[in-house]
Amino acid sequence: MRTSDATRDDEHSAPALHMAALEGGERAAGLLRGAGCRPTPQRLMVLRALGPGGHVTAEEVLALVRREFPAVNPSTVYRALETLTDAGLVRPTDLGAGRMHFELARGHRHHHVVCGDCGAVRHLHDDVLGPLLTGVTAATGFTVPPEREVVLHGRCARCASHTPEGARHAHP
Repeated sequence: MRTSDATRDDEHSAPALHMAALEGGERAAGLLRGAGCRPTPQRLMVLRALGPGGHVTAEEVLALVRREFPAVNPSTVYRALETLTDAGLVRPTDLGAGRMHFELARGHRHHHVVCGDCGAVRHLHDDVLGPLLTGVTAATGFTVPPEREVVLHGRCARCASHTPEGARHAHP
């Protein structure tokens, strides 16, 4: 699933991470070293699988890696995802589908809106949700830590134009 959003073009921005992941080799290895990770073949494989962007599950990362390396063990992929997450290169997000989704980390916090019908995911930046989060804090005293993202569920424009609201989820 691809998403589109504007990001800064610094060393840890999505475009830089995507380019390093897609190119592989020394650039990706340098990115891993810079984050305090040894550039093992397994980590490079997982980074490469995440390179095209989007939000993918661990199972989807495993399937992508297995296209090139059919014998890779699932635990290898899961450990690599955990290591890359701990290093700040990968961000896990609970999009509400009962399993975590992973994407390359960006140099800024962003949030997600997810279509409940087709599963499309779009990014929302703090400039859009910041006032809402400030209002939540003022009203409740709760704060959303900077490392946490907010996920909103709704219906994308395409799904909303094809099915009237409530038709899919009729209540008795």
